Amino acid sequence: MSKVYISSLDREFSRELSRLFEDHGYTVTTEPEEGLEYFIDVTDRRLPEDHAAVGGGIDPKVLDQAYLENVCRPLAALEKAFPSMTGKKRICFLSSRDASVNCSEKITGYGYSMSKAALHNILTITKNTWLPEGYTFRLFDPMDGTYCQKKAAASAFRYFTQDRYLDDDDPDRNDEKNLLLRDALGREIPW
Repeated sequence: MSKVYISSLDREFSRELSRLFEDHGYTVTTEPEEGLEYFIDVTDRRLPEDHAAVGGGIDPKVLDQAYLENVCRPLAALEKAFPSMTGKKRICFLSSRDASVNCSEKITGYGYSMSKAALHNILTITKNTWLPEGYTFRLFDPMDGTYCQKKAAASAFRYFTQDRYLDDDDPDRNDEKNLLLRDALGREIPW
């Protein structure tokens, strides 16, 4: 039986995603263990103290905490999971349009946005290293606050489990070879 690691089941989104995997015959675990096919980190921490705008003063403690929560802890879990992954070897992370250098419309809370943008960069380097070993990667924006979490989980399940086609018009848009951020509506978010 195929195994799926989901980092936490503390939100409606992750519980629904877990249910979908189980309904399709997967075993879901919240700890890395042998035989993992999917590593899914659902960490998406927005700190209440992260409300400053540029010019309002930077709180280095908030930035450090956002980086620790959204980058360091998820990557430490991935490091533990790598040796256990077989089969599909798909690595998935939640992110947000807010982390997009090109599309973000945020004017406050840059600790969160910066931490997720850093995660994107680190995952690009990770992808460049591990793609030749058969790993593929997904970044997904569940559109918190604007889209039903149950529908977002269904969209994530489809995106995480289905291979993406090679776009003949633009080979750089092949999700199997590139790290792309897609939202719950399936749209690519440039970052």
